[in-house]
Amino acid sequence: MAQGGDPITVEQFDDFELKFDWKVQQGGNSGFMFRVAETDGPPWHTGPEFQVLHNAGHRDGAAPITSAGSNYAVHPPVRDVTRPVGDWNTARLLVRGTHVEHWMNGVKLLEYELGRADWQRGVQASKFAEIPRYGRETRGHLAIQDHGDPVAFRNIKVRRLSP
Repeated sequence: MAQGGDPITVEQFDDFELKFDWKVQQGGNSGFMFRVAETDGPPWHTGPEFQVLHNAGHRDGAAPITSAGSNYAVHPPVRDVTRPVGDWNTARLLVRGTHVEHWMNGVKLLEYELGRADWQRGVQASKFAEIPRYGRETRGHLAIQDHGDPVAFRNIKVRRLSP
């Protein structure tokens, strides 16, 4: 399947709640990145990612830190709550200041504070260690990652939050 690129929102967001439904086919991989800056690099150079993945059918699903619902390669979810391939999952991403929460199918998967010690340790242990702007933007676009896999999204809703 041909890749279409990583679409980003026109608007930028600082504090927000994002809700969306997603489903993948066998081996599907995607993600929602936030606070993405328009730079000469790809969106993942600045925006942390809520991973969207078929855990059982993709190599990233073998490790919790890169599985569905993770803060990709930095924080793992508490457990796998994904539904079977072809079924819809409901996700929620809450970002307020430095506080971030990942939810899926009604379960809080993880929370973290951007810039704090555990965040820094996770980033330093990941592929993002040498990317100076990764996770440092306080405002930015939302982006959907395209790996060329069949992935569907619906009911995408963003609500700005008061600081």
